[in-house]
Amino acid sequence: MTRGAAGKGSVSRLRPWLLQLPLLLAACHGHDAERPVIADIFGQQAELADPLHHDLEAAGQTVLGATAQGLVAFDAQGEIVAGLAESWIVIDGGQTYIFRLRHTKWANGQPVKADMVARLLQQRMRASPDLLAGLEPQIRAMTDRIIEIRLETAIPAFIQLLAQPRLAIFGKDGGTGPYLGKMKQHRLYLSPVADDLDDESDDGDHAVRPIDRRTLEAARPALALVHFQDGQSDLVLGGRFQDLLLIPHVRLGSTDVRVDPTPGLFGLAIIGKSAFLADRGVRDALSRAVDRDQLAAALNLQGWTMATAPLPAQLDLPRTPTMPDWASSPASDRIAHAEAVIARWKSAHGAPPVLRIALPVGAGATLLFNRLVADYRQLGLGMERVGPDDDADLRLIDEVAGFDSALWYLSRLDCAAGLICDQDASGFLEQARKAENPIAQATALSEAERRIVVNAAFIPLGLPIRWSLVSRRLTGFAPSPRAIHPLNALFRAAN
Repeated sequence: MTRGAAGKGSVSRLRPWLLQLPLLLAACHGHDAERPVIADIFGQQAELADPLHHDLEAAGQTVLGATAQGLVAFDAQGEIVAGLAESWIVIDGGQTYIFRLRHTKWANGQPVKADMVARLLQQRMRASPDLLAGLEPQIRAMTDRIIEIRLETAIPAFIQLLAQPRLAIFGKDGGTGPYLGKMKQHRLYLSPVADDLDDESDDGDHAVRPIDRRTLEAARPALALVHFQDGQSDLVLGGRFQDLLLIPHVRLGSTDVRVDPTPGLFGLAIIGKSAFLADRGVRDALSRAVDRDQLAAALNLQGWTMATAPLPAQLDLPRTPTMPDWASSPASDRIAHAEAVIARWKSAHGAPPVLRIALPVGAGATLLFNRLVADYRQLGLGMERVGPDDDADLRLIDEVAGFDSALWYLSRLDCAAGLICDQDASGFLEQARKAENPIAQATALSEAERRIVVNAAFIPLGLPIRWSLVSRRLTGFAPSPRAIHPLNALFRAAN
């Protein structure tokens, strides 16, 4: 009885606090909603600290996009928006681009002027030849605020290339925002810089809300997923096919995984110098033998698009993309043809070499290797897995398109990219880069594309896989065809 009476009195005394509990929880929830955004990015700490020298990695590109701007940028949906340039015009059908810079300052307080921007942009382009697809833009400052970029031929999609984080303008003291970064204890802390820092508007009093801050950490994929599962991060960036099989091993909500609809190249470049791979019929047989349906089933990614040809769409070709002559054949017919080709080669030359395939680390890459082992075993071929930078016969290409033109795709499969190539196709690509009019350019691209497909030095598998983990608080996050997610666009603007 005494224990019961004491319990009743305790409840009576607690009742005022119980009545206030919803208000206290709401206050805590509101505080949580205003805290800084914490993001994990697959990668190494060095990629956060030195993004210019790691601009091919997700962490490096994220930091470049956050702390430095190009002339233009991508928004959350992958559309072109202003960056350092407040406005621009495109003339000559996409051969000349003229940008007007907005008033802003470098991190050291000096005004941004066109001559330095032009010089730094030229440096970034020289450091990114793979991105430029063989183009050689001429860049010049016309005034302190006007920059002209001129191409030898019209490329309307070139503006997309200029929005790539790899071409962000980064001076010796850093970039121009939208964030200022500081490394501390293995993390990069980002704080927004003031908008339009011209002499009239910068009063030195720039209050920053916690919700506008970002904290970035580079982490191993498995650790990043555990952080997200445990609520220690709001965002995970940098997911690719090799990390995909980690997802079923963590507890996630139905909307946490976001997959980007990315065009680009995902397949095997044939780069070996053996007599076996020099045979075009052999290369064609290697592509025929891959069971893409089984690969898609094993990856188990809803909506993933398989491919048997390099180009995902017509783009700027004058016709639909070339498909290999076996593309619509039943799997059994493709295997039978491939077996016959390899058998003839063995009869004439003896045992073929074991094929070395260069793949990244990760369970998804192991899955791909095992699938290829099974497919090529049917042809009597052996496979060896090597590291991504080791000498190899086949090397994985896994790249989102730099800009929407057949020129980008075909340049990545040309001689300069290290593949077994068709010299005539290279000649047609060079014609396309210097074409005097759109008809001549389209004709040259068409012939180059046909020859590259027939040459069979690339084994297409599908579209690149890019994915993120996103908490529900990040209302502005959107899947992007560029797989680029601006950190200043993670919240939907209030109406």
